[in-house]
Amino acid sequence: MDSSEKRGRRARVSAIRSVNAGSYLESFLVSAIAAVLGIRVFLELTGYPQIGGSGLHIAHMLWGGFFMLAAIIPLLALLGQEVRGVAAILGGIGFGTFIDELGKFITADNDYFFRPAIALIYVIFILLFLLFRSIERRQEPSQDELLANSADMVVTLLVGGASREETTQALELLDRSGVHSPLSRALRQAVLAAAHGVEESSPSLPTRVSTLLRRGYGHLIRWQWFQRTVLALFVVYAILFLSTAIWLLVRMGPASLLIENGRSVVALGFPLSAVISSLLVVSGATRLPTSRLAAYRWFKRAILVSIFFGQFFLFYDNQLGAIGGLAANLVLLSGLNYMIREEEYSQRVGRGPTQERPA
Repeated sequence: MDSSEKRGRRARVSAIRSVNAGSYLESFLVSAIAAVLGIRVFLELTGYPQIGGSGLHIAHMLWGGFFMLAAIIPLLALLGQEVRGVAAILGGIGFGTFIDELGKFITADNDYFFRPAIALIYVIFILLFLLFRSIERRQEPSQDELLANSADMVVTLLVGGASREETTQALELLDRSGVHSPLSRALRQAVLAAAHGVEESSPSLPTRVSTLLRRGYGHLIRWQWFQRTVLALFVVYAILFLSTAIWLLVRMGPASLLIENGRSVVALGFPLSAVISSLLVVSGATRLPTSRLAAYRWFKRAILVSIFFGQFFLFYDNQLGAIGGLAANLVLLSGLNYMIREEEYSQRVGRGPTQERPA
């Protein structure tokens, strides 16, 4: 068996990683956490209603199964990266809805309000977060993986009318693979041909919206106060986070810091997460004058710490108070993700984001 045949067999039995795995896994986890917090707040506001009657109770764990099914079916039946993005969100909502009922299934009396359950849910999310990070940060993609991801981008171009950014990413993956073969040349021609077909057709509504957003971001970048506004926003964010932690400690009192106190998990955990998040903001602020992309990534880490750690501790103490913070964090995260994508695209094409580029 020659080396090329061995390589072919190895490619068939090996799992091919997606270069966008980090984005999908993050969407899954954020959606799951939002589902848990949203369900708890909804139940609190509505007095914990029960769906059913005559001895029946339809647990919301079943809705979790429904959402996970809604995520699985498109993955099996449809093509394209947009499908995976939607499936990640639906799957996250489903998993969060399912795991929220953990207390019922680890207690003899099916106690949904079992106090340690929320801590166990938190531990599960942290383990998932660490697992997803390890998947994302494994060794650099191999040549086969880079070629396979480029080929996958062709599907997105054909079925979704991909943007110029996605075309550039597909070509970049081919360049990074370093492979010069009939297959790589055919893939390059397919990417360019698919992109040409998209350019000749009338732009879809998502493409037009993307173009407007990109123009708006380009104008903001040219505004001399934009960078200072971003910095001020995250400084205020860190101050509010720290202020909430101090207020929580004052309200609970010194006794809350005792380990035997049931509320010590909040009194110790929330301030710690506030300090870590604030330090990440400071790290981003120091990088903002030299690299927007590096600063945005540090700001994003600060928000993720708040979502995965701070909001859970706050929720443990005050369910209604947590939902507002979660909503603000998700808005900031969405905005940062968009700006990071724009800056990454600008680096790939070797020009600043202020320059106009087609969708």
